[in-house]
Formats: sequence, C-alpha cells, structure tokens
Amino acid sequence: MRAARRLEVVAERVGYWAARDTRADLTSAQAAVALGLDEKTAIRLMARFGRWSPYA
Repeated sequence: MRAARRLEVVAERVGYWAARDTRADLTSAQAAVALGLDEKTAIRLMARFGRWSPYA
C-alpha cells in the first residue's frame, strides 16, 4: 500500500505540470489525439491532473 500511495503522489505532482503545459500548448483535440483518447475524456483527465474545472 505504501508503494501504491507513493506512486499516486508522484503521478499527481508530475501530472499537474504536464496537464498545465499541455493545456497551454495544444488544443483539446490535439491533446486527445496525443493521449489516444476521445476529446471529452482527455479534457476530464487533464482537468483532474491540472486541478481545474473541465467545464471552464
């Protein structure tokens, strides 16, 4: 459990900056293609990691 929690914390910290940079550099459609997701799912994922509302 400790290892899983550490992985979760690291992913959250790294994901924050990755999501913020992706939002600044790409459109949501471009990000979706890069992530291999549909646009709605990509927006929700980036919003979760970037700590912003997906409805903004």
